[in-house]
Amino acid sequence: MKTVCLYYSRTGRTRSVMERMAKMLDADLFEYTDGKDRSGVKGYISSCLDSYGKLPAVEVIGGEPEWDKYDRVIVAMPVWAESTCVVGKAFLKQYSSKFRGDLYLVVTHMSRADYGIPIAKAYAYSAVRPKGYLSLQTKNHDCGVEIRDFVKKL
Repeated sequence: MKTVCLYYSRTGRTRSVMERMAKMLDADLFEYTDGKDRSGVKGYISSCLDSYGKLPAVEVIGGEPEWDKYDRVIVAMPVWAESTCVVGKAFLKQYSSKFRGDLYLVVTHMSRADYGIPIAKAYAYSAVRPKGYLSLQTKNHDCGVEIRDFVKKL
């Protein structure tokens, strides 16, 4: 199967996860963004507040993938304010109708909780029903085992 991995990362944790996953899957890797600087404490506060607002316009950095050539699409995003990030939801709303392969979501967070409910709410933004998801704690935790187990199940 040909796989494309797409991610948004405010701190670099989600990027790191997706770089590992893309390497394991021999997948193409793309980053998407809303273009807003969300770094540092100011960016954190802004991101939490934005979680309750309007969805931003997003774009894939470097241009869109050729959607037709992928059998599997993995979209990753962090959790903000106990919800999947607004940039990730906007990406799903804006691009998911173009996906031709099976969709899987990956959410990264700092809690030990499984974010199944916020992930399920993110499904509402997608034109394609995801086949599955990975809820991944990334703070002070090497998530290599969880990534490998997820990849094996695909």
